[in-house]
Amino acid sequence: MEAVRVVVIGAGGHARVVLEALADSGHEVAGCVSADGTGVDGLPCPVLGRDTDVAALAAAAGATGVFVAVGDNAARRRLQDAAVAAGLVPVNAVSRFAMVSSSAVLGRGVLVAAGAVVNAMALVGDGAILNTRCSIDHDVVVGPFAHVSVGVVTGGAVTVGEGALVGLGSVVLPGRAIGAGATVGGGAVVVDDVAPGATVIGVPARRRR
Repeated sequence: MEAVRVVVIGAGGHARVVLEALADSGHEVAGCVSADGTGVDGLPCPVLGRDTDVAALAAAAGATGVFVAVGDNAARRRLQDAAVAAGLVPVNAVSRFAMVSSSAVLGRGVLVAAGAVVNAMALVGDGAILNTRCSIDHDVVVGPFAHVSVGVVTGGAVTVGEGALVGLGSVVLPGRAIGAGATVGGGAVVVDDVAPGATVIGVPARRRR
């Protein structure tokens, strides 16, 4: 993807991770915007204003690209859709410490954080988060706006549905499917398919009552 000047939507701790990965990807960050126009300490760029004004702020800063650095899956989708409707182009943020196979396919607005591995023939949808040190094995499909959390391990041919959350340190056995909008609790071991919208926890993972 061609390097462009970017506005980042989000100005919290997750944005710090994204900003480093954007720099590694060669993008120039004009600044961040947020819901209230403020940001956490330590951001290496200015906070330009509120996210509701992102189109005007991006134009004033000479930015044509956007990245939504928001952890909540539904909010990330809403914000990216609005930015695209305003004419901004989502870019990817791939850490130099990540490994992405040449046969893997990434959508738009994808984060691949430090230590993440994306193996052969994996397919990652728009707006997905592949967080620090997660492992996306061969032929895995990660749906749009899903979040694969820190330290997750997926076996081959796993499917993570649209908007699903796979919690920290969890393991998904080969060939299993996690439905759209489902949540896998931290540390769970998924041995069976997870229904759309369900929440599973434990070892082995079972639906929370």
